[in-house]
Amino acid sequence: MNIYVIRHGESEHNVDRTVMAHTHDSQHSLTELGQKQAQKTGEFMQALINEKTVLYSSPYLRTMQTAEAIYSKLPDQVPFYQSPLIREWELGNLYDFTKRSPEAKKEYKAAGQFYFRYQNGESLADVYLRATMFMNTVVDRAKQQKRYENIVIVTHAAFIQMFKAFLMNWPVEELLNFKPIENASVIKINESEGDFGYEKIFVPQID
Repeated sequence: MNIYVIRHGESEHNVDRTVMAHTHDSQHSLTELGQKQAQKTGEFMQALINEKTVLYSSPYLRTMQTAEAIYSKLPDQVPFYQSPLIREWELGNLYDFTKRSPEAKKEYKAAGQFYFRYQNGESLADVYLRATMFMNTVVDRAKQQKRYENIVIVTHAAFIQMFKAFLMNWPVEELLNFKPIENASVIKINESEGDFGYEKIFVPQID
């Protein structure tokens, strides 16, 4: 089974991070550019996959908007599900990057990016655990059922990084300070004799 992992298009907080201080992360919409990116990615996926496909999306607004744009290009019989397991890395209910307390900064420095758990939020280690759960409960089940040839996963940058890390057994040291993949880009996960690899196969270009 082919596994395609897609990041959402450009969203409001990709342009202005201060919106996270007053609007919950789950409610950030795509920008006009993000909508165009999602459309381009939908057109790319339309030419790539067939009706034996299942689509999963994070329930966050920006991922659902991206997934809906892609879904509109797919055959009618393709099922479309939400999965909270593939939601964004939670940094807290309302997170203000400009008002981090000295205590929080000290704890972050001591714990490091992977293990530091945000107040009312998660650590990257928590996201890693969600990635393993999604692979072991959703993807593996789909593979065992043999109903689909393709699974399309519309999610977020941190989840994508942790998903790849789990599949490819990357050490923690390689997970720090990662650079997010481009908005609405597509990664294909490859499996050969039980070993996984990946390649970026599409990045939308908007004139």
